[in-house]
Amino acid sequence: MYYQGIDFRYNFMKIEKIPDSIDPSLNLEQIRDECLEMAKKRAYWSAGAAIVPIPFFDVVVDLGMLTQIIPDINARFGLAPEHISVYDPQTKKVHWDELRKRGFEFSGFVVARTAMKKSFNGFFTKIATKQVTKFIPLGGQLVAASLGYFMMRKITEAHVQDCYNLAKRIQQKSRTTIVA
Repeated sequence: MYYQGIDFRYNFMKIEKIPDSIDPSLNLEQIRDECLEMAKKRAYWSAGAAIVPIPFFDVVVDLGMLTQIIPDINARFGLAPEHISVYDPQTKKVHWDELRKRGFEFSGFVVARTAMKKSFNGFFTKIATKQVTKFIPLGGQLVAASLGYFMMRKITEAHVQDCYNLAKRIQQKSRTTIVA
């Protein structure tokens, strides 16, 4: 299956480097809570952008916010490129399977198109609905804002949870390696 030059029969998301350890002093639960609060605030901004009756303005704003918040979340969990060293192939395969389930490319700023399709059934239908409802007075804007809020919150909360799970596993693995 081809779409704009991308062959989906092959996995096109590449993870070059995955961290082999996470700072053991990181309080992952606290970081998760802070990131969830940050995600909630960004979702409010997304809802605000959805109220503006300019077609696809909110989509551009959402993508801009995602390109900023996803790397920020990665960095807070110690999964940013500057914190990374390369795993051995077996461990890399285990974590690659986790990342593939996740659906977001951890090493970059771009949200993978296929993951978006898997993560959000009818995502583009929701966007189209949101665009159309903007032009219905007040009620349409409330619907568009609600959809914008919940979509952004779902995307960011899922990313936070998956970063937390991955960081927790890496942190536990590094602790067992130190103990053993």
